[in-house]
Amino acid sequence: MTIGHAAYDRYFRGRVQIRLRDGRAEVHAPSRAAADVLRRRFAVALRQAAGAEAEFIGDDLPASNGHAAAAPAAPRTAAPAPAPSTRHAPAARYRLEDFVVGESNRVAYDAASRLAESADEDAPRHLFIHGPCGLGKSHLLHGAAARFRERHPGAVVRVTSGEAFMNDFVAAIRDTGPAGPGKPPAGVARFRRAYRRCDLLCIDDVHFLAAKQATQDELLHTFDEIERGGAKVILVSDQHPRLLRKFSPALVSRFMAGLVAGVAPPESGLRERIIRVFAQRRGLRLDDGAVRAVASRTGWLPAASAGPSVRDIEGALTKIDALRRVAPEFVAADGRIGAAAVERALGGAPAGAAAEASPRPARPVRMHTIVAQTCAALAVDAADLAGRTRHKRVVLARAIITYIARALTTQSFPDIARALGRPAHSTVITAYQRFTRQLQADEPLALDHAAEPTTLPVLVRQLTEAVVRESARG
Repeated sequence: MTIGHAAYDRYFRGRVQIRLRDGRAEVHAPSRAAADVLRRRFAVALRQAAGAEAEFIGDDLPASNGHAAAAPAAPRTAAPAPAPSTRHAPAARYRLEDFVVGESNRVAYDAASRLAESADEDAPRHLFIHGPCGLGKSHLLHGAAARFRERHPGAVVRVTSGEAFMNDFVAAIRDTGPAGPGKPPAGVARFRRAYRRCDLLCIDDVHFLAAKQATQDELLHTFDEIERGGAKVILVSDQHPRLLRKFSPALVSRFMAGLVAGVAPPESGLRERIIRVFAQRRGLRLDDGAVRAVASRTGWLPAASAGPSVRDIEGALTKIDALRRVAPEFVAADGRIGAAAVERALGGAPAGAAAEASPRPARPVRMHTIVAQTCAALAVDAADLAGRTRHKRVVLARAIITYIARALTTQSFPDIARALGRPAHSTVITAYQRFTRQLQADEPLALDHAAEPTTLPVLVRQLTEAVVRESARG
């Protein structure tokens, strides 16, 4: 039984030393994880080749708190480069157990968990997590690193960022201490020992390396060396690898060779679960209406260019917590917080007064702007407003247009009736009064054309903000 040239080049050449000592073969690998890989794959072949039992030894570098540390440097004349930096993840803050899973992040969560826990060949060894800011990518990275340490005691884990990787590399290049013949300068050698001799390498914000060609080349070689040693890699970026600008094709190809998993803005159900979890941690007792209000306020807005993020939810709960402390009159006797308090805390008005507290427009608001924004949001044809149809979306559109017009314009009820093509302004007044009472109820509002439910106060506030923005554009 032989190892073969390809396997030798991949697993042994330049990385493993084999010594015959006391009747046995000592196989020295760069890390414990690499030693385990060699033991599983080549124990029988090495025992047959050496005619002796093989002992597999992981020559780990000294470690502190589970992170890799630089090996002692050789004597040098130049100033020493700083030891490679790491980003330490507070164990209580970033753990996979605390990550709230939904459809928008399930694939990334499952992949991070499998990489951290499993030693099977089928488990992912390289994971690239991408998605917009504030959706938990760093939580997954640090949580996977913590889980890996738990499952692999003594493993060498390095957690860093793209910026720190670059800074460490630049400092290593500047450290021109003496080196042996054919060897890199002492600083570069120490940098490579620290980053390449680990069992798990985690790099956050790898997109920071855009246009930094020398650092990208070093990362590519680091990637190759880690792969040969059987170690694992987790990378995080705000973009899919194929969308990274000013990255070398070779490095993008290496990113794509592993498992690529995205995280998307949380869907309504996940937002509500996150809100409940975060509120419980803060000691906030939100009733169902308050949870729905926060979910709507941190969801998609009319004409919005970005989706909701977990940071938006954290910010909203911070404001609610502050309101609870400074204005306890908004908290029920049993300590529960309702939707009215949410609207007050987040800059809106209590239920039933959503439009009055909306930002005042810098320019006069015209009726056609209100009509256009409302019809677009409710998927209503503007021509139907003047007709006799009683379809619920058309009726709702008429009421909202009247309500916003009364809040943002000087139009009288007769003026609003004419703009809507209604035969008498008394019907507009009646609709306005009925709609005001409905706002007070703050009940969930499910529209058959919308993907997510909302509430009337939230819908009115969102539309009011959209009208103000459109009016500001002129």
